[in-house]
Amino acid sequence: MSTLTVPMPDEDLAFLRAYSAAQGISAEVLLARQARSLREHLKRPAHPEVAAASGIIAADVSGPEAHRAHLEKKHA
Repeated sequence: MSTLTVPMPDEDLAFLRAYSAAQGISAEVLLARQARSLREHLKRPAHPEVAAASGIIAADVSGPEAHRAHLEKKHA
């Protein structure tokens, strides 16, 4: 098993330790479970509705610019 050092703000570390202790596990076990859960989640195919909506916005569209143009048109 490998070891990973993760720098994080003291406030986040305190939360992580308190939350994991309330679950009856260590912070390390909690993080390992979350990493495994993310890996398994990403292996599953997207929900059909999500897959159907994917790609409906062209890759070259700038979200902030499109929103600003929409607001300018709306409030003109």
